[in-house]
Amino acid sequence: MIITLSQVMFFLLIFSRLAGAIFVAPFFANKTIFAYIKVVFLFWLSLLLLFKMPLPMVMPQSEFAFFLALIIEFFFGYLIGFIASLIVTSVEFAGTLMDTQAGLSVAAVLDPGSGQNAALLERLLQQIVIIIFLLVDGHHMILSVLEGSFETFPVGQFYDFSQGAFYLLQFVREVFVMALRLAAPILLVVFLVDFGFGLLNRVAEQINVFQLGFQLKPTVSLFIFMLIIPGLVFMIVPMVETFMEYIFKTIAVMR
Repeated sequence: MIITLSQVMFFLLIFSRLAGAIFVAPFFANKTIFAYIKVVFLFWLSLLLLFKMPLPMVMPQSEFAFFLALIIEFFFGYLIGFIASLIVTSVEFAGTLMDTQAGLSVAAVLDPGSGQNAALLERLLQQIVIIIFLLVDGHHMILSVLEGSFETFPVGQFYDFSQGAFYLLQFVREVFVMALRLAAPILLVVFLVDFGFGLLNRVAEQINVFQLGFQLKPTVSLFIFMLIIPGLVFMIVPMVETFMEYIFKTIAVMR
């Protein structure tokens, strides 16, 4: 079989879009997965799509145009992966709120998956959301969206990123709303504990409520967290579905 220059260019454009999504998408972007495995996975996935998708009628005619097309395809895939990563970002933000209110933020440790410091509840919630993401086939949803994007937006075209970015800003607030919903039980309990300590301080000023709070609030927060773990599944699964819908809507407004 003779491999033409157009096929090589088409393969590289497909590879660039997939690499942009895998670079930031949940589970795929985990740094504990060897880069060699990711490259091999991208190579074979791009090769499969090369034989599945029809060759574009028009390809970039110059080296500069081809290089620009590679960058555009990378950012197009990055946009898809970034929206999907907001699922994990929202849950991690909820964990940050929990750790801050519970006084556990001082016990931050290095997370090898993201390369950043994360406190205890944030790290635990991150692992929980990744497990749930895999159980509901979220990684298959991302690959399905990427495959469908090649049919809706053939490679080598210019896209209206301004409309997609504007629409993306409109639902970024959902990240904070969902994070507050997840962290609400612990935030409420810690508020009640602080309120009780305030009353206790007014009654018995000789009691060091500040030192007592460091001992009581982490214990109470961990107990409440253990109680709400079964309900996290019923809250995170709709979040995955919601953000997948946002991916389709963002792609749609870029047409």
